[in-house]
Amino acid sequence: MAVTCPKCRFENPSDTRFCGNCAAPLHPEEEKPHSPTTTLQTPVHELTTGSTFAGRYQVIEELGRGGMGRVYKVFDTDIKEKIALKLLRPEIALDRETVERFSNELKLARKISQRNVCRMFDLGKSEGTTFITMEYVHGEDLKSMIRMSGSLSLGMLLAVGRQAADGLAEAHGLGVVHRDLKPQNIMIDRNGNAKIMDFGIARSVREKGITGPSVMIGTPEYMSPEQAEAKEVDARSDIYSLGVILYEMATSRVPFEGETALSVAMKHKGEAPKSPRSLNPNLPADLSAVILKCLEKDKAKRYQAAVEVK
Repeated sequence: MAVTCPKCRFENPSDTRFCGNCAAPLHPEEEKPHSPTTTLQTPVHELTTGSTFAGRYQVIEELGRGGMGRVYKVFDTDIKEKIALKLLRPEIALDRETVERFSNELKLARKISQRNVCRMFDLGKSEGTTFITMEYVHGEDLKSMIRMSGSLSLGMLLAVGRQAADGLAEAHGLGVVHRDLKPQNIMIDRNGNAKIMDFGIARSVREKGITGPSVMIGTPEYMSPEQAEAKEVDARSDIYSLGVILYEMATSRVPFEGETALSVAMKHKGEAPKSPRSLNPNLPADLSAVILKCLEKDKAKRYQAAVEVK
């Protein structure tokens, strides 16, 4: 029997504790009260190679940085494995509401156990800083591969596209929507396996965006029209973003570009994309049609599930 979210009225599976749409607790009476006092500390901004963080994570190297913070490869001395640790920016870590949403989201994301989704482990706090631990994937992100190679081979495009669709299908089946799917969030390991990163993170962050204050947005080049309009987002929004990624793999270009986030968003909302086949004549016509169907402005006209894209 479905459980209706008391906050947004979204219908959730009966065994879900947190809403798949807004991450609100479905059974708030079961939630433990927050401690009335907290200890203020100066947040850690970055970690040094060779240091130990939180008493158990030996820092090996920095893997990258972005809007969320810095990501490190670390050795977890408790479980004796290399994992990835994302150190959140202090302004995010100090926002209690955002951290609570992270916690709720990660409880959902941890249920995803599928080979094409990077596993999320835990949300922790140490030295005044909030961090997230996750599976370490030895490889390269898809965006970097596209930059180096231009349009990818048909075989590579199909392989990555199918695996991404598999990962999305598993997550969507559990009520988890990514909301910021982009090639930077897809890692390709040494064996050619694709893994989607950062499930359970994207929609937790509120920032001043193109649609007004405190509106959650994705990355402009990959966001769906409904995200650009700050409307309700569901699995079909991820399918739109997957379409943008397929388009970029096929042509080495995103469908829409602009000088500002607003100009890009306006194009997603109202401008038809060029046929990817017009930019890459070697692309099969049926694959070009699949990509364009993912990019329909009206989500009712898109594929309704990731398995259909596959």
